[in-house]
Amino acid sequence: MYPNKLYLVAGGDSRYIHLANLLAERGTVCAIGFDSGSEFSEHVERLHSLSQLKDAPDVLVLPMPVTNNGLTLNAPLTREKLMLTHLLDLCHKHSLVLGGKADERVLLACAERELDFADYLEREEFAVLNAVPTAEGALQIVLTELPVALSGQRVLITGYGKVARLCHRVFAGAGAQVTVAARSCRDLAWAEAYGAHCLPLSCMERMLPKYRVILNTVPARLFGERELSMLDSDTLLIDLASAPGGIDYAAAEELGLRAIQALSLPGKTAPVTAAAIIDKTIGNILAERGPRV
Repeated sequence: MYPNKLYLVAGGDSRYIHLANLLAERGTVCAIGFDSGSEFSEHVERLHSLSQLKDAPDVLVLPMPVTNNGLTLNAPLTREKLMLTHLLDLCHKHSLVLGGKADERVLLACAERELDFADYLEREEFAVLNAVPTAEGALQIVLTELPVALSGQRVLITGYGKVARLCHRVFAGAGAQVTVAARSCRDLAWAEAYGAHCLPLSCMERMLPKYRVILNTVPARLFGERELSMLDSDTLLIDLASAPGGIDYAAAEELGLRAIQALSLPGKTAPVTAAAIIDKTIGNILAERGPRV
């Protein structure tokens, strides 16, 4: 990090409060988009309006996702509406804008102002490290929701990307019998090498009644009314895929199935760890860009 830089942390969930505290150990930090300030370090200056910012930020840190509607900042911890364009207008031509899961509207708004944007969600180190608290958060949900011990239960994981691989490790470590369903022969080979039972996704349907817990990591509709109707009534479904996920929630409700859309788990179950991961990723981005930031 660069100690003479001014960071503006704008919006986000509780992990961004902890992120602001970490950034304040190495630079000047202001934060906006948070109604409560009890968890902030004394070294973080909380802003109640953008007019309080005295200088243009060198680094603007936006949340993940940056916006849910393309207009206002994703800021669930405040009642105020923060316009994304107003935040970008505060920056100078050398400012670096950082955010997660930015859509085309965010990229266009930055391009129109000739601002450099980096999406930390697309960084490999972020994805790998963030998968750990995601998997542990999924385990926490299952242990809370399941009326029986997880050990010995059949668990199906769909997909075998980073989150799925960490879920495999965590749930197998808790004694579950893990099966991985994936399209890719390579993914199935890796799952088999790591000790999972393997199932081509095309053959998943006929095996569905066997599983007590299903963890979906595939961002495509795998569990429609037909697939859900094949499940046992006490099956627990956890959807870890990005919105809209892979489960027909209306059909699941009609069938009386428990289906939980578990978005942004690290921010909910391990915000301090999640903040440290974002902080490390931001540090890597700044180091790679050098003094021009």
